[in-house]
Amino acid sequence: MLDALENAPVRSEFCDDEDFRELIEMFIDGIAEKQQVLNQASVTDQREELQVLAHQLKGSGAGYGFEELSQVAAELEEACKTGDLVKIVQQKELLSHYLGRIVL
Repeated sequence: MLDALENAPVRSEFCDDEDFRELIEMFIDGIAEKQQVLNQASVTDQREELQVLAHQLKGSGAGYGFEELSQVAAELEEACKTGDLVKIVQQKELLSHYLGRIVL
C-alpha cells in the first residue's frame, strides 16, 4: 500500500550505511530544485518535462533507497505518457508532497 499522502518523514532504506550517507545527502540537497520544477510545470505545456523528471526520479529513487518515491514517480511518468491530465495533476501533487517528506 502506497502511503505517499502520510506526513511522516521518509528516510532512505540505506540511511544507516555510513558509506552511502554522503550520496543520500547529495540527493536530498537536489530535492528543492525538483520540487520547484514540479510545482511550476504546467500540465498542458510542460508534460514532456514532467515526464522526464518523473522518469529520472523513478530511477534514482530506488537507487538511493526510496522505493516508494520510484513508485510515485512511475505513476506520474505513466500519466504523462497517456496524457491523462487529471491523473497528471494528482500524481504531480502526490510526488511533490512525497519529496517534501524526505529527510536524512
